Amino acid sequence: MSELNPMPNPQDPNDAMYQFIDTQPASPYPNNPDSSLSHFTVRQFTPEDITNTLPVVVTKTAHGLINGQAIRATKFITMPFANATGMQQLNNQLFYVRQASLDDFQLADRNTNPIDGRNFTPYVQGGQFTLTGQDLPIVNPSHFPPAGIVP
Repeated sequence: MSELNPMPNPQDPNDAMYQFIDTQPASPYPNNPDSSLSHFTVRQFTPEDITNTLPVVVTKTAHGLINGQAIRATKFITMPFANATGMQQLNNQLFYVRQASLDDFQLADRNTNPIDGRNFTPYVQGGQFTLTGQDLPIVNPSHFPPAGIVP
């Protein structure tokens, strides 16, 4: 947008119309709901450990996930080397929770087949898993009347 023309320019990829304002803040599970304007409640967490075995086992104390839930792996990187997480083969992939216990779970594909991590790089640190899919809990406070209002 320019001062002379307040209308957005759809041909300009840097135009303000393409800026996503309501960004989803990082939300370390179980500290939810988040504070975003959309009021989406998201479970995100950084794993404590991931094995490069068959099946891949993710460890996170009291993760709260159940079998069959879909999770997306993000922020698994190789460079810069000082920030490398290992397990970059998981990055931007959708997995399903399998064999969930209190502190760990296995990764599976959509057909419930275990993920073979024997050729994956060893896990070092970081990375993020985000609960996704149809069972994503969504909270929209506008559906609830303010305190003191009787419907």
